[in-house]
Amino acid sequence: MAKSGLAGLAVAAMLATGAPVWAAPAGRDEPARTELLRRAQAGDVSAYDLLADSYLNAKGDQRDVDAAVRWLNVGVRAGDTDCMIALGNLYFAGEDLDQDEAKALSLYKAAAANGDALGAYNAGLVYEVSSDDLTQALGWYWRAAAGGDEGGMYKLALAYQLGRGVPANETQAVAWMREAAAAGSVDAINDLGSYYLQGYGVPVDEGQALTLYADAAQQGSAVAMANVAAAFRNGEGVEVDLEKALRLFALSASAGNLAAYYDLGQMYEDGEGVKASRAKAVQLYRMAAESDDAEVAEMAEDAVERLEGGSSETPIA
Repeated sequence: MAKSGLAGLAVAAMLATGAPVWAAPAGRDEPARTELLRRAQAGDVSAYDLLADSYLNAKGDQRDVDAAVRWLNVGVRAGDTDCMIALGNLYFAGEDLDQDEAKALSLYKAAAANGDALGAYNAGLVYEVSSDDLTQALGWYWRAAAGGDEGGMYKLALAYQLGRGVPANETQAVAWMREAAAAGSVDAINDLGSYYLQGYGVPVDEGQALTLYADAAQQGSAVAMANVAAAFRNGEGVEVDLEKALRLFALSASAGNLAAYYDLGQMYEDGEGVKASRAKAVQLYRMAAESDDAEVAEMAEDAVERLEGGSSETPIA
């Protein structure tokens, strides 16, 4: 649901259980790997992580996890922080290697000790997600933020917003959210939009909220796309345009934001910008019920039960 409460939105982000940051897939072809192999065998440390990545992202028989791990270990011994983080990610994910969060944490800390802010951020994630140790997590997020990592800045903003591990402080939350947004965090750009929409630590400014949501949406945020849709649905900073709202909610949902199906369900149930359809609304609510957002899933399940029980606040032909 795009217009959820500020705390609820932040809790969902704060407690996200995704794996630490992975290196971007390279998708290189065989000639590129041959050149990387030549450089790696010649002792070019900068090639180790790239070579390992080429093995991990190859298709079919060309994929070779053992070779990737060998070169990552060579890089770790050479002190390369990219290799430390990449190998840590493999141990944390537990898909290509036996899961070993202790090894992952050790590698992330080693990367941080060598000045890599992303290593500090990933260490913070391990403490938050695996150990539920927010004190340790925040210490590593502080270290990541000081090193310029956008993720660390974003986590600090959420901590001050929610008062988790630190006293709640709107001024600090806004300051860190601005820092994270300026550093390139799409989540921070979206959440800063919510600050302006709801007047959290800043004056209410629906136009500025919409600008920020649109910026985050253009950078690929499905949640921000739903927030833009909600602005068109509710006339927040823009004229009401229900057809555009429907299209944007549908795009957000297809991009992975299952909560947007709930908004679509409401619009079909109430006939907003589309012919009312109880059957279509139920279908959309069922899809929303698969959302990872427990609150949205529960509301969607309640809506299905209500409609299948024959009740609706809006008469439907």
